[in-house]
Amino acid sequence: MAAAEEASKFSEEAYAYPMTGGDGPNSYAKNSTLQRGAGDAAKELLNEAIAEKLDIDILSSSNTFHIADLGCSVGPNTFFAVENIIEAVKFKFQSQGLNSQIPEFQVFFNDHTQNDFNMLFRSLPQNRQYYAAGVPGSFYGRLFPNASIHFFHSSYALQWLSRVPKEVVDKNSPAWNKGRIHYSNSTDEVVRALKLNMLRTWSDF
Repeated sequence: MAAAEEASKFSEEAYAYPMTGGDGPNSYAKNSTLQRGAGDAAKELLNEAIAEKLDIDILSSSNTFHIADLGCSVGPNTFFAVENIIEAVKFKFQSQGLNSQIPEFQVFFNDHTQNDFNMLFRSLPQNRQYYAAGVPGSFYGRLFPNASIHFFHSSYALQWLSRVPKEVVDKNSPAWNKGRIHYSNSTDEVVRALKLNMLRTWSDF
């Protein structure tokens, strides 16, 4: 009950601006090549991180590898990212001669409740290598049980704050940002306030 109440509290306080749904000319699906490019550029880094950091011994008690994409929007970028993660995890097992132990994959697609999940699931790849599920809600609240996700992914989503830090909008505070929405060329106090806000938000994850 507490987890549900906490998630509800965060979703009510957060500002929800989902991407434009559908597949029309103004949709996110048709206007997200920049984000796709960022995902492609990060692929090598992702492969390296999984190859070097993933401890497959922690999976010995489970035959399912759980992946969550935070801020998935409506695709197709989230599908490319998920496939990259799965291929990297499979390669990790294969490189250690553990082909027979490659787990099944469960992917949780997360975004605001107003996200176009209908479009997301209508466009799921037919030949996908995973089981898909949607998890609506702000990732500034708890979305999953403790220690239930093996790999979190987010691209072009984590930079959105759930709220503006009070110090940044207080004219009497040394962290006042003079009404600006960016921190470029701001004082150290502004940067610290924004950083602390993010750390407080993610301390439960």
